[in-house]
Amino acid sequence: SEMTNIADRGTAFLFSDGAGAVLFGPSDTPAVGPVVWGSASDKVETIEIEDWTQVADHPEVGHPLIAMDGRNVFKWAMTSVVRKAGEAIEKAGITPGDLDAFIPHQANDRITDAMLRHLKLPESVEVCHDIADMGNTSAASIPIAIDRMLERGQVHSGDLALIIGFGAGLVFAGQVVVLP
Repeated sequence: SEMTNIADRGTAFLFSDGAGAVLFGPSDTPAVGPVVWGSASDKVETIEIEDWTQVADHPEVGHPLIAMDGRNVFKWAMTSVVRKAGEAIEKAGITPGDLDAFIPHQANDRITDAMLRHLKLPESVEVCHDIADMGNTSAASIPIAIDRMLERGQVHSGDLALIIGFGAGLVFAGQVVVLP
C-alpha cells in the first residue's frame, strides 16, 4: 500500500497488501504442468513503479508510486494472457472440460469474466472471484485465492486448476496444477 497513489482513481481502489506462497516437493504423481510465460517489454510503461526522479511530484510520500494504464492492461490481458492460458491447457495435455478450477491473478473481475468467456470453460469449472474481498495483492493473489477457495470448500485437494498470473512490466506465467 505504500506504493499506491491514493489520489489515483485508476489504482487506489484496486491494490492491497498480502503475502502468499505455495510449497511443493517430490511426488510419485505429476502435479505441476508445463509453464507458459512471457512478457511484453515494449509495453513496460503500462504497469510500472515510477522512476525515482518522479518523487519530487509527491514529496509527502518520499518514494516512487505505482502507475497503471488500466485500459491497456485489459486489452493486453484479453489477447496475450488469454492465448497463453489456452496454451497452458494444451501443454498439460488436457481439455478445458478436465479442469475443476480456474484461478487467475485477481486483477479485477472484468478481466476474470472476459478471460472465462474467451477460454470457453464449462460451467462446471469453479472460478475464483476473490478481488472483492482481498483486492489486488499482486503476486500473492493466486496463493491467497487457492487457500481461500480450499478453505471455503469451493475446490478440494486433488482438483485440477488452471492458474495464470500477470503484472508489472507486462509479464505473465501460467500452468495447470493439482491443488494441494
